[in-house]
Amino acid sequence: MAPDLATAFTSSPSGLSGWHSTLKLGFNALGTKTRLVKRQHCGALQVQRALYPEPNSPTAAHQAGICHGIILYPPAGIAAGDKLKIDIELASGSHAVLTTPGAGKWYGKEQDKSQLPDDNNEVKVQHCATDANFARQDIRAAVAEGACLEWLPQESIVFNHANIQARTQFELANSSRLLTWDIVVFGRQAYEEVFACGQYRNELTIRRNGKLSVYENSNHAAGSRWFTSPLAMAGQHIVGTFWAVPAIDTFASNRKTKLTQTIAILREQIATQSLPVVCSQTEQAICIRYLGDDVQACFAAFSTLRHVLRQEWWQLTEYKPRIWDT
Repeated sequence: MAPDLATAFTSSPSGLSGWHSTLKLGFNALGTKTRLVKRQHCGALQVQRALYPEPNSPTAAHQAGICHGIILYPPAGIAAGDKLKIDIELASGSHAVLTTPGAGKWYGKEQDKSQLPDDNNEVKVQHCATDANFARQDIRAAVAEGACLEWLPQESIVFNHANIQARTQFELANSSRLLTWDIVVFGRQAYEEVFACGQYRNELTIRRNGKLSVYENSNHAAGSRWFTSPLAMAGQHIVGTFWAVPAIDTFASNRKTKLTQTIAILREQIATQSLPVVCSQTEQAICIRYLGDDVQACFAAFSTLRHVLRQEWWQLTEYKPRIWDT
């Protein structure tokens, strides 16, 4: 579907313009191959053609049929007033790996004089965020029985003055499988930029058969205690979260024990390779977290542990999307 510029580019009531873009993707399994059977877009969001780069595997007949896609947003960043919506549906037995071609960028609107530091050199950050200045991204994915989604975008860079509202929702069935991560960089470090003004809102929801399995919600103003507290960001500027959710029937009644065994394998890899991450488990999932100042180290650690999980749970041969090395 070609972009409808008359409706995709709109103005907010405050006069702030922004792109309103949508992307709908549908995947279906035909034999051992996953096909991209639905691709609709309006506005700037697009996806490259379906790719099948993974090798044939003696332990997983469907590996060469795993469908890879790269989500593109040609404006090269999400600016104030933009609204992006992505809907993904995976039919039974399908397996898709979705990523982005490079770092995502969240731009902001420059502050006006009323937002400059006062005589005590304190910025009143609560005045920086208004509804008109927010950039929004909503992602929803429905993963049917026996299907697997790997939603693995490259890092997102939050520019100073950015006001973000990001929401990601995954709807899983009993035998659905999910790997997803989110890596956020606050400020452009090459320019020694600090995220001093703006608002960061990021919500993740994972449901299994409509029942809440994972919920995380961050809502913090730039300069708030969350960025400096030893119980939160501790003065670091990069945070990464990687959730791995296996199928319930993979582990049957032994699920918690099997998750504990997987945790032990991951922790052994973390210790052996000195990976700068920690991992823990919930009743149905594994969570791996990074906090630091090296985005490449975070991405490399997540990529390494993704391979461990794919091999341990699904007997897949190691493969990393080439776009991650460009």
